[in-house]
Amino acid sequence: MSKPAVPPINSSGKTLLTIPRVRQLLNLLIEGERLEDAADKVGIRRHRARLIMRDPAVRRQFMREIEVLAESERARNILLRRTVRDRGLEPGATAATMKVALEAARALDGSEESSGITINGGQNVIAGYVIRLDGPAEGPRSVGLSGTDSGKPLIEHDE
Repeated sequence: MSKPAVPPINSSGKTLLTIPRVRQLLNLLIEGERLEDAADKVGIRRHRARLIMRDPAVRRQFMREIEVLAESERARNILLRRTVRDRGLEPGATAATMKVALEAARALDGSEESSGITINGGQNVIAGYVIRLDGPAEGPRSVGLSGTDSGKPLIEHDE
């Protein structure tokens, strides 16, 4: 008989979310711990932790709490963007600080476009020099006297 793929509900009818270790595992994951590290801290085997995370009720709760976390962080992100933007407006700000401030201002306005052109695979192209390395390459050259001119001096002086 094979093992169940999804952890079963306890015989008392409680869901996995009511088990304290499962709740601790979920809290550590929401705080940013890796699954393996969180399982080790809580005292659950790693395989069991993976099975717990496959439970639909646990996944729904996890996604709800991640969404709440993202919403609560939004105000701090806006404050950070405003602070970065304001630093670029200070007298004596470097060009790099001004560029970052401009990007922060764009993000605050809602236009998340970056400077440069994005091409295949998300590579950013910015202004600069282009050095072409294609084409035939010339080998090393030796500088010296040729066989026919061996009697002549390298530098002729006008006397």
